Amino acid sequence: MGPKKPNRHMVPFRLNQQQFSERYAKCLERISSTAIAYLRQHFTLTVQDGVDSAEVQIFVPEDDPYVAAAWIYYQGKDNRVDSSDPSLFAGRSLELAIGLDGLEEFDPRFYTTEKFGGRSIVGNALKAWLAECWWKAGGWSYPVQTSLYVHDGVGDGKSVRLTEK
Repeated sequence: MGPKKPNRHMVPFRLNQQQFSERYAKCLERISSTAIAYLRQHFTLTVQDGVDSAEVQIFVPEDDPYVAAAWIYYQGKDNRVDSSDPSLFAGRSLELAIGLDGLEEFDPRFYTTEKFGGRSIVGNALKAWLAECWWKAGGWSYPVQTSLYVHDGVGDGKSVRLTEK
């Protein structure tokens, strides 16, 4: 069990699916400006030659702590691994610091009660929200073909095209 964040109110397991979805969406709305600002800054970074595409993946955890994360993976013909190179090269992956760690904490049963389907609700909500933030930050014209997925097909399993290219 991971450490609990101090001063965070836990949302009790009293919401139905629609209420949970709406509450989660409101939490995301509150961090939109943080996400958009981060993405705008990220879009100013130079993508190295050899990067053919990028993939943004959202991770909705199955275990406590239930804090989602978003990562971007740059891909190309000659992927490499180099933790000392901060540039955006083929093979580079990095977490997008879009504020997900600041969301309200929800009772674990929202995520663990299979019949409730909280992980799917969260996956779909995060995908729609992150795509909207990406576009509001100017990402439709990002120079690298980029798609958005929820890891392991959580939610509806569909991808979103984030860029015009």
